Amino acid sequence: MKTKTFKYFKLPQEAWFEEQEMEIALPADWEIFFADIPADSLPVLSDEEIEKRLSQPIGTKTLSELAGNRQRAVIIFDDLSRPTNAAQIAPRVIRELLKAGIREENISFVAALGAHGAGNRLDFEKKLGREIVETYPVFNHNPYENCAYVGTTTLGTPVYINKEVLASDLKIGIGSILPHSFNGFGGGGKIIFPGVASIETIYQNHKKAIDDLYERNVGFVGNMGDPENSKIQAEIEEVVRMVNFDFKIDVLPNSRRQAVELVAGDPVLAHKKGVAAARKLYVTDFYRDADVVVSNAYAKGSEALIALSLGAHSLKKDGGDLVTIVNSPAGQVVHYLFDPFGEDFGGMLWSREGLFPQNIKRNILLSRYPGQRLGPQKNQLHCREWEEVLRLLLPEHGPGTRAVIYKDATMQFLRKS
Repeated sequence: MKTKTFKYFKLPQEAWFEEQEMEIALPADWEIFFADIPADSLPVLSDEEIEKRLSQPIGTKTLSELAGNRQRAVIIFDDLSRPTNAAQIAPRVIRELLKAGIREENISFVAALGAHGAGNRLDFEKKLGREIVETYPVFNHNPYENCAYVGTTTLGTPVYINKEVLASDLKIGIGSILPHSFNGFGGGGKIIFPGVASIETIYQNHKKAIDDLYERNVGFVGNMGDPENSKIQAEIEEVVRMVNFDFKIDVLPNSRRQAVELVAGDPVLAHKKGVAAARKLYVTDFYRDADVVVSNAYAKGSEALIALSLGAHSLKKDGGDLVTIVNSPAGQVVHYLFDPFGEDFGGMLWSREGLFPQNIKRNILLSRYPGQRLGPQKNQLHCREWEEVLRLLLPEHGPGTRAVIYKDATMQFLRKS
């Protein structure tokens, strides 16, 4: 295959597992656009740089100062559907809490699952490191039970929050800031709302977000990277204050889950600074009217529908071939609101047809781990190796074919034209 007639590209694969690269090849006589990620041009933060950012928080006291008069701390962390390397951050947080006098037995961890499926010990160890899992209690958030009412937002959402979180008088979050279809960017207070909220609260929040997109005539892809989604973001910030969320740490990773920036401090103010950086780190040029799009899913490989949707956005309006690369050994994350749970039924926000892009002629799924389900299985062709993909593409597309490759379409957003 390696001849002068092909161009080669490397794409990151298997977040949280093998952490390897896949090399793909496309004909050199095609018009190929490679959508890289600006975050990859930055150096990885050193330990000293991480310490500096944690010791100089934005808009609030240091962790040790905040912990000085507190009795019980909870550390909320995101799940494996997010690329945050919490194991790099959590031990530093614990060190500050212990130094301030909080007893080891008064520190717990809660996985901010929102409406995602529960994690197991192996998941927690990947996320937090073995020592933390062996030393501290790590709890799954259960959106169906053990949540307490804390108030109602201005938009009318009743807010019920995890009781373990509410029982702690020092609330700390560890997450990351990446483009998000509902909020423009994730991170910040989302780790609380909807991260540790009840299923009814999450439903109300998600339903309002979807309705807002329809009202503004902005699709899921078009809203990614747009921090002006003020109505929904404002509700998150309202809940942050409602539950007295104290301190948030957000990593901005490159395409290998390595931190190239980090913000810490007040959950609202630090998030605003992080979003300003993220707008530059994850933007990509919008290449339109492609015959073929290769859309790689890595950072959020277990939410690969994000990559499929963004990739389809670059296809010609009258259709083209979309290749979504999904090497996620664990498959797709369970979402109790959006997923099907049988042939004819699903979660409260499940839609049989969903918002599946109509301009996909052939929906090619490349995975070494078959069984990935990305919404409706329309026109789906399964391949295990890149050579199989080429055998599908080459007979249909000749010289001059316009092709786009997204390095990781789960952490990129399109530059507004």
